[in-house]
Amino acid sequence: MRGAVSMMRTTRLPMRKYRNSGTLLFAAVLTGASLLPSIVRADDAPSVVVKGDDVTAKVALSGSKTKPGGQVGVTVSFDVALGWHIYGEPLPTEFTTTKVKFDDQLLQNQAVTMPKPTPLKFESLGETYPVYTGKFDATGKVALKPSVGPGDYKLSGTIEFQECNDNMCKMPQSLHFEVPVTVAKS
Repeated sequence: MRGAVSMMRTTRLPMRKYRNSGTLLFAAVLTGASLLPSIVRADDAPSVVVKGDDVTAKVALSGSKTKPGGQVGVTVSFDVALGWHIYGEPLPTEFTTTKVKFDDQLLQNQAVTMPKPTPLKFESLGETYPVYTGKFDATGKVALKPSVGPGDYKLSGTIEFQECNDNMCKMPQSLHFEVPVTVAKS
């Protein structure tokens, strides 16, 4: 969504949440930017790559097949561009923390754990906030509902974050992803 760069707001760090995602969609339509992730496959493990302005995330499953009620490992590999950071927890609720959430239509439970963030002191604010920079992984598992029958499915979800540097924060982003998985007979 490179077209969303013109939608940046410069403000004092850190910027509060914005709920107007329609503005980003409108900007993407006007500039011809794609909102769909590009699919990357590695061996038997399905994965998908989604990109924000200065953040790339690869969502990968531990395998391409499972059974009804089965568990699948998940790794989300983040790459935050040099000079930028995204926020970890704990933060006040009005801030946008980095989150990975799978949609629950096919899942009975999910647990994706973010690594421990690094404290970063903002001298101009006199505050310290937890941030992620560079490359890091979030890991966990998702478990399918036992009622999911055999067939090919897509595990979908969102990654939420807000990109900031030393001078400004961009509007929060929510990137949609879909990772293919096959449910085999029990």
